[in-house]
Amino acid sequence: MSTNKIKWINRINYKDIIIIYTLWYFSLIFTRFFDFASFMQVPDLSGFFDLLFNFAARLIFISLIFLYFVFIYDLTFKELGISFKSLTKKFVKIFIYLIILLSLVIFLINLPMSTRNLSNVFAPIYKVFSMETFVRSILPLLLVFPIFFIIALSEQLMLNLFVYEIFNYKLPKIISKLFAGLFFSFLIYQLSPDKIIIYFIFALISITLYERADKSILVPSFFGAGFYIIYTFYIYGWNFI
Repeated sequence: MSTNKIKWINRINYKDIIIIYTLWYFSLIFTRFFDFASFMQVPDLSGFFDLLFNFAARLIFISLIFLYFVFIYDLTFKELGISFKSLTKKFVKIFIYLIILLSLVIFLINLPMSTRNLSNVFAPIYKVFSMETFVRSILPLLLVFPIFFIIALSEQLMLNLFVYEIFNYKLPKIISKLFAGLFFSFLIYQLSPDKIIIYFIFALISITLYERADKSILVPSFFGAGFYIIYTFYIYGWNFI
């Protein structure tokens, strides 16, 4: 487990931070306030098309950030948290964590709430009344995983490199984690009380995975993609993100 601060963080200045956060919030606000589904006149698939639009904006953001730091600061992809070796090592553990999370969501949330009228809060894509329904949901889940992975990767890039590591450069580690966890909901513009708590816990888990994976953002991104898919498919629906 790596406990050292990343070396290049002290090379960036306030101009870099302004550029990074401007690009981030531009991609975020643009996808939030531009109703892509209405523009395409496909209201029945509004949530899914919004998700695709979100995916495209995040992919552009990731590309611009990597180009910026690779060409201007001459950083490697590994220095920016792209380490497939760490992901390979942690893959089985992350997969087990996601299976546990999936089981808890199915048995403690999806099944009990599927029998109640909670449409305003509970709007899953699949209500798991039977094993057949659950099995039928697996293929769509796998097909959209790359979309959720890119969205999660963009957020882990921001959370770990440009929130947590910046706090960690000046503050004790535990304080940095708490501040980064609290800031995460504001970072992704999820400000309802229930989601602030969810994302605070999610951010703390993500930072812990990032530290234990030798500063690789791929490991928490894989976990984040699984987390988003489970909550989207079995609790909140397409509008969870």
